[in-house]
Amino acid sequence: MKKLLSCLLTFAVMTGIFPGCLLTCQAAEDEISYDQVASDEEKTSVQEVGVEGMLPIYGTEVADGVYQVEVESSSSMFHVTAAELTVREGRMEAVLTLSGEGYLKLFMGTAAEAAAGDGSSYIDYVTDAEGKYTYTVPVEALDLPIACAAFSRNKEKWYDRQILFQAESLPSEAVLTELPDYEALRREAKRKRIEAIKAENDKEQETPEADGGQDQAEPAFIEMEDGEYAIGVEVVGGTGRTTISSPAGLIVTDGLAYARIEWSSSNYDYMIVGGEKYLPINEEGYSTFEIPILIFNEEMPVIADTTAMSTPHEIDYSLRFLTDTITSKNQTPREAAKRVVYMVIAIVAVCMAVSFVSKRRRYS
Repeated sequence: MKKLLSCLLTFAVMTGIFPGCLLTCQAAEDEISYDQVASDEEKTSVQEVGVEGMLPIYGTEVADGVYQVEVESSSSMFHVTAAELTVREGRMEAVLTLSGEGYLKLFMGTAAEAAAGDGSSYIDYVTDAEGKYTYTVPVEALDLPIACAAFSRNKEKWYDRQILFQAESLPSEAVLTELPDYEALRREAKRKRIEAIKAENDKEQETPEADGGQDQAEPAFIEMEDGEYAIGVEVVGGTGRTTISSPAGLIVTDGLAYARIEWSSSNYDYMIVGGEKYLPINEEGYSTFEIPILIFNEEMPVIADTTAMSTPHEIDYSLRFLTDTITSKNQTPREAAKRVVYMVIAIVAVCMAVSFVSKRRRYS
């Protein structure tokens, strides 16, 4: 009935029956009931914001001013593309710009609290010069998960969201207190996550499935002697910002092919290949994995879980391992880097020896 009314009002405006389209649009929105909350089945996957060890940074700990601030969201359906933070006399508020036009109102609190409210605390959108929806919201603290309910235009229901304003994204002089070592916090969170995954894997191995368990995907066979080689690899999928070093390492064991791959990021804490979960083989540096190669010269689907921005989520990729690029192990970037280091050490050693001999001749 509400949608029918909206259509009739719009038709009336277009045909000139009622002059004044702004009043008509407002009337259509006024007909909406704001007392419905989305069910669990209607919600997309929710991700945690922030990282363990963060401490709230309140307005009294931030210098007065206007700053661009990065905002982390618990849902991909609530994407904050820009945020301007204003700090004045210990109080903070921010103008959020969302990526779409799907939300009519926001409420600082839970969806249930928003649905039970009288509307006086609802936050309406304002269209900026580019036509994007913006919302001015109070900010309790930085580095603190804040409940923020969003009312969907299409579903006409409230959805629970969480947002976090990142203190580390402000200029260093803006924050008047010492901030934690965020990279250390992320590394520790990643370590704990990997330990939890290991424990989960161990438990699954100790508890066989009732049907005998599922067979793991078998690595592809390759007619090569056992040993380590290098192989070119192409990556498809993701955002395009993260890559894999190519060539990658190729390990042949009993004629079966495995790859040692190194991502251009240290934020990957596991990969899934053929339904099996694999953990990184290193603790420092770029995330490195040893995985089976299931097929050559065609796209092999994999999943990689990233903890970037402290929000773990799985990303679908496809890897293509090219047999016509197979060379010796020494061609991998890691081995090439080792050779460079050895050459530098050798050159330094020679220079020191020449210098030592020259000094002895000079004083003899």
